[in-house]
Amino acid sequence: MTSPRVDALILEYFGDVSLDKRLSRQLGGSDRSIPDYVSDWLVSRHTRDGVVDTDKIVQFLAKHLPDKKQRNALLYELNNGNTLKILDAYNVRVDVESGRLILDIPSLDIGNAAVTSKIVDEHPVLLMGNVWGSGTLVRRPKDDQPDRYEICMVDFKPMQTSAPDIEYYVKARSHFSLAEWRELLIRTMGYDPTVYTLDEQAHLLTRLCPLVQPKVNLIELAPKGTGKSYVFSRLSRHAWLISGGVVTRAQMFYNMNTKTAGVISRYDAIVLDEIQTIRFGNEGEIIGALKGYLEQGEFRVMQYKGTADASFVLLANVPLTSESRPRDQDLFKTLPDWLQGPMATALLDRFHGLLPGWEIRKISKECLCSALALKADYFGEILHILRQREEYRHWVKQYTRSSGNIRDITAVERLATAYLKLLFPNLSTVTPELFRDYCLLPAKRLRSNIRDQMSLVDQEYSPALADIDVHT
Repeated sequence: MTSPRVDALILEYFGDVSLDKRLSRQLGGSDRSIPDYVSDWLVSRHTRDGVVDTDKIVQFLAKHLPDKKQRNALLYELNNGNTLKILDAYNVRVDVESGRLILDIPSLDIGNAAVTSKIVDEHPVLLMGNVWGSGTLVRRPKDDQPDRYEICMVDFKPMQTSAPDIEYYVKARSHFSLAEWRELLIRTMGYDPTVYTLDEQAHLLTRLCPLVQPKVNLIELAPKGTGKSYVFSRLSRHAWLISGGVVTRAQMFYNMNTKTAGVISRYDAIVLDEIQTIRFGNEGEIIGALKGYLEQGEFRVMQYKGTADASFVLLANVPLTSESRPRDQDLFKTLPDWLQGPMATALLDRFHGLLPGWEIRKISKECLCSALALKADYFGEILHILRQREEYRHWVKQYTRSSGNIRDITAVERLATAYLKLLFPNLSTVTPELFRDYCLLPAKRLRSNIRDQMSLVDQEYSPALADIDVHT
């Protein structure tokens, strides 16, 4: 049973941005796939006296969230001069040559619609991509070609929280003990913390590290059903997740034809799920660009040189024994060739941690949160804002000493900084001892897992980690 005291603390300090996850889960009656940050938004606006009006939400989704089968019918309505209101994850791009604003409407498979500059001025977040909201669409003549038509968005109402007060969030941490704050975070991720051991909770929180800290490169290996991709697909609009298929250089880094940056410049975390089923178009070129990016945060495509701070995450299934341990000591044996053998260690060394997801239990109904938690849209924005706060990195530098392999040191410092932001956003609540136990040691274990795998396939590498510890 979750803690009644944590319930009281949430109501007292986060009442306006909290939600009973049990009510949100009632939306599971809808067959529409929407992220938690959207379902939380819907539930909070259709709940009265603790009762969610599920019928009204389902009716809203049926009317405004089309599936692919409805595409032609909706286009027909637009052709007939009707106005449509569609709930979707919109994205606006700028054509540098023409200055035109280009709107993507995923549910209609349209990537060249128009949008008024007034909407973009009022909602500049659209330029960051993947913004869920209600868009009003019309078909109208093109400005420069009156005899031709285009689909244009003439009104937009975002379904996500406005910029949260980060200072209030930071200060609120001082009213929670470490155990209470950890319970709040686990609940907000959608899990029941009482079901998971402390080690499992630490693994779950590790999944947030790439979202809260720039350029944290992580690999997670786990069997199906442990929720590897859940947090990235459901919690934050700032994560880009692809499961299977082909990933191209233009999609990932830079499109030479359209002169537009790829997803690595537009999101906080790039997540390749089911990596065994993903293929790279021109594999050698992409892996070469990826090596440079993972090392320096820079990439080159022909004459174009770009920079970004997105974290990079690989998720993969791993076969287990009957004792729920990996079958092979070489954990990458079943993964694509570019992650195996001595030739792959140069790339593997650029990943900061390996999360042993097989140590997390598979998700069952009992694992899901049915208590008060922060709204997903609010928490997703908090993580996004915390990414840019530099005082945590400075604190880590101040309170750690290190010597040895620079990649080890970089990896551990970035991971430890991520844990610090998650568990101790108010730095007055952390001591060097707490930092060592809950931030530094978990970071070192993650990096040691990477070194162990490299040493198995390449004699140039040893499992020994650089000397990194708290100042005494």
